[in-house]
Amino acid sequence: MFRRIIYITALLALISQSGCRKFLNVQPLDKLSGNAFFKSAKDVEDNMWDIYGLFRDVVGSCPMFAVAGEVRAGMLPSSPQKNDGNDRSFVDYAAKNDLLPLIYTPAGKDFWNIFALANLADWKPFYRVIQACNILQYEIGRRSIPDLSADAMKKYQAEASFMRAMSYFMMVRLWGDVPYYTDAYHESPLPREKMVTVINNCIADLSAALDALPWTFTDPAFRGARASKGAAIALLMEMNMWNAGFDKGNAQHLYESTAKLGDDLIKSGAYQLLPIDQSFTIFKGRSMESLFDIVISSNYNETLSQKWNDLSELVVHYPYKRPANGHQYSFTYFRAEYLRRLYPSGVPDARTEMWFDSQMFANDGTFLFLKYNSLYEQGNADVNVDNNLIVLRYAGAILLRAEALAEIGQDDEAIRMMNIIRDRAKTTLYQGPGGTALKEAIFTERAKELMMEGHYYFDLIRTGRVMNQQWCYYPLTQAQFDNGGWTWPINPAALDNNPYMQLNNYWLR
Repeated sequence: MFRRIIYITALLALISQSGCRKFLNVQPLDKLSGNAFFKSAKDVEDNMWDIYGLFRDVVGSCPMFAVAGEVRAGMLPSSPQKNDGNDRSFVDYAAKNDLLPLIYTPAGKDFWNIFALANLADWKPFYRVIQACNILQYEIGRRSIPDLSADAMKKYQAEASFMRAMSYFMMVRLWGDVPYYTDAYHESPLPREKMVTVINNCIADLSAALDALPWTFTDPAFRGARASKGAAIALLMEMNMWNAGFDKGNAQHLYESTAKLGDDLIKSGAYQLLPIDQSFTIFKGRSMESLFDIVISSNYNETLSQKWNDLSELVVHYPYKRPANGHQYSFTYFRAEYLRRLYPSGVPDARTEMWFDSQMFANDGTFLFLKYNSLYEQGNADVNVDNNLIVLRYAGAILLRAEALAEIGQDDEAIRMMNIIRDRAKTTLYQGPGGTALKEAIFTERAKELMMEGHYYFDLIRTGRVMNQQWCYYPLTQAQFDNGGWTWPINPAALDNNPYMQLNNYWLR
């Protein structure tokens, strides 16, 4: 499915060769024998699948969602019980916001190199996705492709807009300000653009493309795996809420837009919440709850770049992870005090039954989190589950709408939204007050529902809770936050031949 056609191989070879010499230097396509491509609708379809594959390669090249999205909040310390010398103690560095050792492996920690954590400082692979999107949009817009209809052309261009916006959104959450461009063959050096401006540009671009996308797909092979109108709306909601955290002057408008987009998504009827006892179906991916997944299927060689870079790697042990002699204990665990705050004693919640076992509150390696691992692994091979990496799903969008509604004072509707998720989880419905208490309840619900899906630390950043020890075990100070302490370091190679480039000040030590 994700075939690497000659075009994309040539493009990536060129990028890798020129990227060290000139920032974002891409040669015209005719120098890549480009006229041999985009001659048929099949060429365009193959190229679009390759773009999705490129994105999967980027986010799977290191434990990006696990470390940047979850571990960094400090609620997942490394286990005191070790399987062997190859521990995952890098999670403790990340939790304490000591990121440079992850990027530049310290002596005695050579084992960390297999996780390629240095990729968390390298934005060049994201620009490969962006360049591929820009080129596809440009080339099919200027060519006459006999078997490609006008509607199909708009759909492919809209898909490229979605993948470009997704890439910029991921970059902004990692590094803050980033260079922004949408032209196909950009060569001149660029400075970093303010992240609010980058996201505003992406919002405008993707909003204009919405109507060219189908609401969803009847073919399960496409559902969640390709950009749909539902996926685009969910991404727009995420981008609105990110900017609302930093652009206070426009926050009201951004909250209102998020609430309206969420209403459109719900009224479409294109998606549904699956019963909680079908969690395995949800996290297998491509379900009626999926909005956008990273497809992982070993049967079709659709895997992450490194097998240990999925989210379940850190929180399972034998018999869900094999072989037994290297996986007697989970590498990390959720702090018991944190889980007890999310799941108070005496309050029923089916998620505690579906996603945890009797060792839920064990502050050691006997802890298990089974959201992705409903079945025992067979044999003795060291493999991870085949479940998709869920980037956006319907439950998350509903809770984001609830959050936006609470921020604009529409408490009754916000409560109704949150209770949709609580009802599915078979837990007590919220009947408390509005205002601050409601906002805290919605955030708590999001922390429970999206646990180990790679959202948590980014939610802390955009809401300011990264400075609150109740939610972040090693909180930032206001001064650290303002100086970019929430970002990741940027590889100094970004400075090469670019007089306009600056690195993140916080990490210049």
